[in-house]
Amino acid sequence: MMIRLVCFCLISLMSVNLFAQASQPDPLDWPYWRGPEMNGISREKGLPDSWSPDGENLVWKKAELGSRSTPVVMNGNLYTLVRHNPGTIREAEKVICVDAATGETKWENVFNVFLSDVPDTRVGWSSVVGDPATGHVFALGVCGYFQCIDGKTGKTIWSHSMSEEYGLLSTYGGRTNFPIVHENLVIISGVVIGWGEMARPAYRILGFDKRNGQAVWFQSTKPFPEDTTYSAPAISVIDGQAQLVVGSGDGSVYGFQPRTGKQLWNYDASVRGVNTAITFAGNLVLCGHADENLDDTAMGALFALDATKSGNITKTGEVWRVKEQYIGKTGPLVLGDRVYSIDDGGIFFINELKTGKLIGKTKIGTMGRGSPVYGDGKIYVCDGTGRWYIFAPDEAKGVKKIHQLRLEQGDVGASPIISHGRIYITCETMMYCIGMKDTKPSADPIPKVAAESPVDKDTKPAQALLVPVESLLKPTQKQDFSVLLYNANGQFLKTAAPSDVKFTIQGPGKIDESGKYTGPGGNVHAPVMVTAEFGELKGTARIRVIPEITADTPWTFDFNNGVVPVTGVGLRYRHIAVDHDYFLALQKDDPLAARLYIYLTTQFTNVPAPKATFDDSTPAQAFTGMRRYLGLLETATNQDQAKEKMDPSLKRLQDDKVIAKWEWTGNDKIPTQLVVDKGDRKITGNGVMCKITTIPKGTKSQGWLGHPGSKGYVMQADFFANQVEAGADADKNSKLPDVGINNQRYRLAMLGAHQQLKLFSWFPHDQKSFDVPFKWEAGEWYTLKMIVTNEERDGETVSVCRGKAWKKSESEPSQWLIEWVDAPANLTGSPGLFGNAKDSEIFVDNVSVVPQ
Repeated sequence: MMIRLVCFCLISLMSVNLFAQASQPDPLDWPYWRGPEMNGISREKGLPDSWSPDGENLVWKKAELGSRSTPVVMNGNLYTLVRHNPGTIREAEKVICVDAATGETKWENVFNVFLSDVPDTRVGWSSVVGDPATGHVFALGVCGYFQCIDGKTGKTIWSHSMSEEYGLLSTYGGRTNFPIVHENLVIISGVVIGWGEMARPAYRILGFDKRNGQAVWFQSTKPFPEDTTYSAPAISVIDGQAQLVVGSGDGSVYGFQPRTGKQLWNYDASVRGVNTAITFAGNLVLCGHADENLDDTAMGALFALDATKSGNITKTGEVWRVKEQYIGKTGPLVLGDRVYSIDDGGIFFINELKTGKLIGKTKIGTMGRGSPVYGDGKIYVCDGTGRWYIFAPDEAKGVKKIHQLRLEQGDVGASPIISHGRIYITCETMMYCIGMKDTKPSADPIPKVAAESPVDKDTKPAQALLVPVESLLKPTQKQDFSVLLYNANGQFLKTAAPSDVKFTIQGPGKIDESGKYTGPGGNVHAPVMVTAEFGELKGTARIRVIPEITADTPWTFDFNNGVVPVTGVGLRYRHIAVDHDYFLALQKDDPLAARLYIYLTTQFTNVPAPKATFDDSTPAQAFTGMRRYLGLLETATNQDQAKEKMDPSLKRLQDDKVIAKWEWTGNDKIPTQLVVDKGDRKITGNGVMCKITTIPKGTKSQGWLGHPGSKGYVMQADFFANQVEAGADADKNSKLPDVGINNQRYRLAMLGAHQQLKLFSWFPHDQKSFDVPFKWEAGEWYTLKMIVTNEERDGETVSVCRGKAWKKSESEPSQWLIEWVDAPANLTGSPGLFGNAKDSEIFVDNVSVVPQ
């Protein structure tokens, strides 16, 4: 074990407070999954020392509430995310509300999981958050469905399909982050692969106005994160300034102003994403990870950061770090001068808050999943396999065990919570409510929040937010913009008077002096950049203008203009536009030149500069990446060999004006270096969109073309799989990709290795799909066509999905080749495209979206 110690300012338990809200929370409610103070601490008294699933101190239990999600309690109700009708064709995700005292169900808000690789066992990954000010609850589902729900009725007030609208990534792991409320904002985060300058993947944080769902701010961390993550954020006041702190998919921990999204600092923790929940202790941030550290090969760490620092605080803000404690999933608990944390292997560590020095440790199981909670002098914790413990803090050893039992109701991913004299324990297939029946709930008051600097001490506007920062509009729609002004501390000052603001746009449509944007009308797909100037301050916002799918506004994309649609979410960066006729000619005459054409076009498209340099002088190993793609890893190990192999193909590209020139510029410091200048060749043959294999974390993805409220349309596109040798011992189809089109949150896909035509809404779910055999091969164009109709059958609305596929060189089949009926139905959804280009480039052409 290694400890790095810098400096520290000790703070007692009673002065730790994390709820940076204008008003004090109810000490008996539990509106955030880590409690009213966002740190796992309850101020309640009279909590049980023991219990039994068979009766002792058991208030109620309910199998329907079994989940991996940690519940919240607010206004007498318990809210949680669970699977709906698990293991059936009608499976979905839902927010369920029950009476916190009795477990009686009050309402359910059911929503479908669609076009996600999340397995059903990982539904309910996130936790809802309650807003005491409005009584509303906010939920982010595993497929990115984000909604504001009336806490009394269960009715959805507003919602966003974050995958379709923003490009929020939903993956097999199921990792989904936790919404958090601050004043008039509800803030979420995740890996977002969006549009325009946000087409590159990054872990991004979004602040929405909780009242109407408008996006207020949008902040990115470093691009190309290693992981999707679920580090739960927390909010506190540090040195007079409100901070939101969260771990990111890029392996760093970040501090932001919660009202504006302005980045205050970052700490580089690990080579992989950070999943550990954030805990504040005064001006300290406690967090951890279970992966490789950046400064050596030691794995895992628990660390403390000084959040008063700014900028990159990796060297300046680290107070201490204890390596080889694998605190990768559970949030640390701070009690007095000690930190209690559970590592991924089920070891309960107790460290000094001031120095990180290890005080004690005890084995509680084999998996650390849920975070420990504290109340009435006791620590409640359960390992991932159902080993339940109640501990008391112990001066000598750290903790003393006072109760233990084994739960037999599946894995435990949730954390215990405490509210109104009751403790709620959630297993995969059961929720238990325990408490002492004759004890009246009581709690010490929550300590007063740390105070922000008075806003009247700084009334000078330093930041201007143009709201909404993101909009998706039809060409006939209008949008009112406003400018919110904040001081340097991120405190709201006022909404700027329109007469004091200069509004301008770049793109079609117009904006008037009041900030009202009016779309251009017609059949327009276009980005619009909005700028607002208030004195020397500028605020910017983005609009995607996309028409409805009507007879007057049909959609067609043939890519002959050499452009991937900028308004498509998740399309750019992962796709490029190329001349397919030219590519096939190169492939026939000079296969290496064909691959260079794809590789260099990708470089010049995604890094829009006239010159590209390839060498191995940085960790990116750009030249090694190029050699790998070109199949030259073994035969071009130095510059002379690379020059001999590549120069004839580079000359062919120069002659065809793909490149203007190239030069080998290796030297003593950089032995191999290739510099290529972009040529001015345009598409002269058949322009197509190419999904590239050069993006290792983006080869399997989907892109969205329109409004999530679309319905009643025909989706069609042509696909061509590049020919790739499978190897002498491999099945000839093993390298064939999967391709597909999305229609109303369903997909019609041609599966290469499986030689199937498949309709589905939720790929890993064995009852949410239907397939038929379909033989197809590389080197041929195929057309996919799909419709979805909403029909009334047996008293409910169902989605009837129909699809067909055929060689483009042949006539379209007169009958649908595949048909599948789904309920509960997806009634609307954006058109989209899918491809898995892991082993082979995919070419797309003639995308058409027209009304049925």
